[in-house]
Amino acid sequence: MAMFLRTAYWAAALLLCLAAFPAQAADERFAVEINVDVTDSNASLARERAMSEANRAAIVEVAKRITTSEGAARLAAMTDDQLINFIKEVLVISEKTSNVRYIANLRVVLNEGMLRQYMQERDIPLLIQSNTRVLIIPIFRESSSDAPMLWESSNLWRQAWDSARGGMVVTLIPLPTSGTNYSIIDANKAQALDGPALDKLMRVNGADEVYVLDAVYTEDGLEVQATSYSGNTTTIKVIGTPGSMELFNAAVDETEKYLDSQVRQQNLKEGAQESSAVIMYNFSSLREWVAAESMLRSIPYVKDIEMQAMGTNKAQFRLLFVGSHEKLLYALRDKSYNLVEGDKFFILEKV
Repeated sequence: MAMFLRTAYWAAALLLCLAAFPAQAADERFAVEINVDVTDSNASLARERAMSEANRAAIVEVAKRITTSEGAARLAAMTDDQLINFIKEVLVISEKTSNVRYIANLRVVLNEGMLRQYMQERDIPLLIQSNTRVLIIPIFRESSSDAPMLWESSNLWRQAWDSARGGMVVTLIPLPTSGTNYSIIDANKAQALDGPALDKLMRVNGADEVYVLDAVYTEDGLEVQATSYSGNTTTIKVIGTPGSMELFNAAVDETEKYLDSQVRQQNLKEGAQESSAVIMYNFSSLREWVAAESMLRSIPYVKDIEMQAMGTNKAQFRLLFVGSHEKLLYALRDKSYNLVEGDKFFILEKV
């Protein structure tokens, strides 16, 4: 009888947990704020035109976030009659009207499911939801024979990066000035791509990737060697007046475009990579398990959780996700969890 009661308890507990599973978190990339200002023969026509323009502007903006430039062009080519089908809701944040003019700030939300299906049916690539955090280490030399600068106040290259933050695909983290970072890295270590130092910097600053940006003056501007943690290098050349902040700001803009392109390519590659892992999680209460399950489902590239077994204070499940195990591990660490590899399965731990 006791064994039957324990079995019944955990069966009921499992049903409770399954019932508590939340839906996949909405992808905020499919919502956008749009400003409109339209004049027509009367206020009604002006508002009608404004809504039509807002719908198209929303499709164009969302397309930039979720697909390649080619994919965005294909989505933007839809007719007004086509794209209206993908508008889920339009919220008026503020508006003003006159007899012939309509001005408004709108929040337009697209129908994520329908747009994803449309893209899949037409082989338009979809970037997985992932705002990759890239740590920027900007070292600078006035000439190629000079020793590199990093922390020096005369490093105009580092100053130019202070206000850079990236966008929906890339979050840029210009190397913060702190005692910890100062003790980990210097210009020579950065130039030499010191692996242990770069790895520690990523952990300390919560980054997914790191780029060393080695900038040096040329006769007509600035040349930047952008090198990733894995050693991939490209050269970015910018024309301008050496010594001017305009030159450095222009170089930041060009480098941001390159980093965005690189992350998008990696994102597409990982988005096509389907992965899974069998995971064991030990918990002290059902509330703790439900919190862990909710955390997993909040990770954008987690697709499903297949329960395999539920026992006394432990759960075993198969996690289906897209991308690499490393990317999953970064996401878990960001949420104060860790994944330890065992002989037959991974162990999920709260840290």
